[in-house]
Amino acid sequence: MTATDDVPSDGAILERAFSLANEAMFTVALQRGRVRGTEPEDESFVFRWWADLQFLIVALRRLRRAAELARRVPAAAGDVAAALKAFDVALPMLPMMRNVGEHIDDYALDRSRDKHVSRQALQVGAWDGRTYSWLGESLNVDVAHAAAEGLWSAVRAALTSVAREQPPSPQS
Repeated sequence: MTATDDVPSDGAILERAFSLANEAMFTVALQRGRVRGTEPEDESFVFRWWADLQFLIVALRRLRRAAELARRVPAAAGDVAAALKAFDVALPMLPMMRNVGEHIDDYALDRSRDKHVSRQALQVGAWDGRTYSWLGESLNVDVAHAAAEGLWSAVRAALTSVAREQPPSPQS
Protein backbone atom coordinates (compact mmCIF):
# COMPACT_ATOMS: atom_id res chain seq x y z
CA MET A 1 0.00 0.00 0.00
CA THR A 2 1.37 3.41 -0.97
CA ALA A 3 0.64 6.83 0.51
CA THR A 4 -1.64 7.63 -2.42
CA ASP A 5 -3.77 4.58 -1.58
CA ASP A 6 -4.79 6.38 1.61
CA VAL A 7 -6.14 9.42 -0.26
CA PRO A 8 -9.79 9.06 -1.23
CA SER A 9 -10.71 9.72 -4.84
CA ASP A 10 -12.72 12.77 -5.81
CA GLY A 11 -15.70 10.50 -6.36
CA ALA A 12 -15.32 8.98 -2.90
CA ILE A 13 -15.03 12.42 -1.31
CA LEU A 14 -18.20 13.57 -3.06
CA GLU A 15 -20.05 10.39 -2.14
CA ARG A 16 -19.15 10.94 1.52
CA ALA A 17 -19.97 14.64 1.32
CA PHE A 18 -23.36 13.88 -0.18
CA SER A 19 -24.07 11.17 2.38
CA LEU A 20 -23.29 13.62 5.20
CA ALA A 21 -25.24 16.41 3.48
CA ASN A 22 -28.20 14.11 2.95
CA GLU A 23 -28.27 13.14 6.62
CA ALA A 24 -28.00 16.79 7.66
CA MET A 25 -30.74 17.85 5.23
CA PHE A 26 -33.13 15.22 6.61
CA THR A 27 -32.30 16.48 10.10
CA VAL A 28 -32.92 20.11 9.10
CA ALA A 29 -36.31 19.13 7.68
CA LEU A 30 -37.10 17.06 10.77
CA GLN A 31 -36.22 19.89 13.15
CA ARG A 32 -38.15 22.44 11.09
CA GLY A 33 -41.19 20.20 11.26
CA ARG A 34 -40.80 19.72 14.99
CA VAL A 35 -40.57 23.43 15.76
CA ARG A 36 -43.46 24.26 13.44
CA GLY A 37 -45.72 21.65 15.07
CA THR A 38 -46.67 20.20 18.41
CA GLU A 39 -45.14 17.20 20.11
CA PRO A 40 -46.46 14.98 22.91
CA GLU A 41 -43.78 16.21 25.31
CA ASP A 42 -44.84 19.86 24.97
CA GLU A 43 -47.01 19.67 28.09
CA SER A 44 -44.15 18.62 30.33
CA PHE A 45 -41.26 20.34 28.51
CA VAL A 46 -42.44 23.84 27.67
CA PHE A 47 -39.07 24.75 26.19
CA ARG A 48 -38.97 21.83 23.76
CA TRP A 49 -39.01 24.35 20.91
CA TRP A 50 -35.77 25.84 22.28
CA ALA A 51 -34.02 22.46 22.27
CA ASP A 52 -35.27 21.67 18.77
CA LEU A 53 -34.07 25.03 17.47
CA GLN A 54 -30.63 24.38 18.95
CA PHE A 55 -30.58 21.00 17.14
CA LEU A 56 -31.66 22.76 13.93
CA ILE A 57 -28.68 25.10 14.23
CA VAL A 58 -26.32 22.14 14.65
CA ALA A 59 -27.86 20.36 11.64
CA LEU A 60 -27.49 23.47 9.48
CA ARG A 61 -23.83 23.75 10.43
CA ARG A 62 -23.26 20.05 9.69
CA LEU A 63 -24.77 20.53 6.27
CA ARG A 64 -22.39 23.41 5.69
CA ARG A 65 -19.44 21.27 6.77
CA ALA A 66 -20.48 18.53 4.35
CA ALA A 67 -20.58 21.10 1.55
CA GLU A 68 -17.12 22.33 2.55
CA LEU A 69 -15.93 18.75 2.09
CA ALA A 70 -17.46 18.66 -1.41
CA ARG A 71 -15.79 21.98 -2.24
CA ARG A 72 -12.38 20.27 -1.86
CA VAL A 73 -12.98 18.42 -5.10
CA PRO A 74 -11.65 20.65 -7.90
CA ALA A 75 -14.41 19.75 -10.36
CA ALA A 76 -17.06 20.75 -7.80
CA ALA A 77 -15.31 23.67 -6.15
CA GLY A 78 -16.83 26.55 -8.11
CA ASP A 79 -20.47 25.54 -7.93
CA VAL A 80 -20.28 24.41 -4.33
CA ALA A 81 -18.43 27.58 -3.32
CA ALA A 82 -21.20 29.66 -4.89
CA ALA A 83 -23.82 27.63 -3.02
CA LEU A 84 -21.90 28.07 0.24
CA LYS A 85 -21.80 31.81 -0.32
CA ALA A 86 -25.57 31.91 -0.94
CA PHE A 87 -26.14 29.83 2.20
CA ASP A 88 -23.96 32.17 4.27
CA VAL A 89 -25.70 35.26 2.89
CA ALA A 90 -29.11 33.78 3.76
CA LEU A 91 -28.00 32.74 7.26
CA PRO A 92 -25.40 35.24 8.51
CA MET A 93 -26.37 34.60 12.13
CA LEU A 94 -25.65 30.90 11.99
CA PRO A 95 -21.95 30.87 12.98
CA MET A 96 -22.57 33.00 16.07
CA MET A 97 -25.63 31.00 17.15
CA ARG A 98 -23.74 27.74 16.65
CA ASN A 99 -20.67 28.95 18.50
CA VAL A 100 -22.64 30.15 21.51
CA GLY A 101 -24.65 26.93 21.61
CA GLU A 102 -21.58 24.72 21.32
CA HIS A 103 -19.46 26.70 23.78
CA ILE A 104 -22.20 27.45 26.28
CA ASP A 105 -19.87 26.70 29.19
CA ASP A 106 -17.48 29.49 28.22
CA TYR A 107 -20.34 31.92 27.61
CA ALA A 108 -21.93 31.04 30.96
CA LEU A 109 -18.71 32.15 32.65
CA ASP A 110 -18.25 35.24 30.45
CA ARG A 111 -15.08 33.66 29.01
CA SER A 112 -16.28 33.71 25.45
CA ARG A 113 -14.64 34.87 22.25
CA ASP A 114 -17.59 37.12 21.42
CA LYS A 115 -17.66 39.71 24.21
CA HIS A 116 -20.97 41.08 22.89
CA VAL A 117 -22.76 38.00 24.22
CA SER A 118 -23.48 38.19 27.92
CA ARG A 119 -24.15 35.18 30.11
CA GLN A 120 -27.47 36.82 31.04
CA ALA A 121 -28.65 36.45 27.42
CA LEU A 122 -27.93 32.73 27.02
CA GLN A 123 -31.41 31.51 27.86
CA VAL A 124 -33.36 34.54 26.70
CA GLY A 125 -35.01 34.23 23.33
CA ALA A 126 -38.31 34.15 21.55
CA TRP A 127 -40.11 31.94 19.07
CA ASP A 128 -43.10 33.15 17.05
CA GLY A 129 -43.71 29.90 15.18
CA ARG A 130 -41.49 30.84 12.28
CA THR A 131 -38.62 33.00 13.56
CA TYR A 132 -36.24 32.30 16.43
CA SER A 133 -34.87 35.46 18.04
CA TRP A 134 -31.80 34.96 20.20
CA LEU A 135 -28.71 36.98 21.09
CA GLY A 136 -29.89 39.94 19.03
CA GLU A 137 -30.22 37.80 15.90
CA SER A 138 -33.13 36.17 14.12
CA LEU A 139 -33.33 32.83 12.35
CA ASN A 140 -36.37 32.22 10.17
CA VAL A 141 -36.77 28.44 9.88
CA ASP A 142 -38.37 28.65 6.44
CA VAL A 143 -35.51 30.74 5.08
CA ALA A 144 -33.06 28.34 6.74
CA HIS A 145 -34.78 25.34 5.17
CA ALA A 146 -34.73 26.93 1.70
CA ALA A 147 -31.03 27.85 2.08
CA ALA A 148 -30.29 24.30 3.23
CA GLU A 149 -32.09 22.82 0.23
CA GLY A 150 -30.04 25.02 -2.09
CA LEU A 151 -26.77 23.90 -0.53
CA TRP A 152 -27.82 20.25 -0.46
CA SER A 153 -28.79 20.47 -4.14
CA ALA A 154 -25.36 21.83 -5.03
CA VAL A 155 -23.62 18.93 -3.31
CA ARG A 156 -25.94 16.43 -5.02
CA ALA A 157 -25.31 18.07 -8.40
CA ALA A 158 -21.54 17.94 -7.81
CA LEU A 159 -21.72 14.23 -7.08
CA THR A 160 -23.85 13.58 -10.16
CA SER A 161 -21.57 15.65 -12.39
CA VAL A 162 -18.34 14.03 -11.25
CA ALA A 163 -19.88 10.55 -11.39
CA ARG A 164 -20.75 11.15 -15.08
CA GLU A 165 -17.18 12.26 -15.85
CA GLN A 166 -15.39 9.35 -14.15
CA PRO A 167 -14.97 6.07 -16.00
CA PRO A 168 -16.46 3.03 -14.29
CA SER A 169 -14.05 1.24 -11.99
CA PRO A 170 -12.85 -2.19 -13.10
CA GLN A 171 -14.59 -5.20 -11.62
CA SER A 172 -12.53 -7.26 -9.19
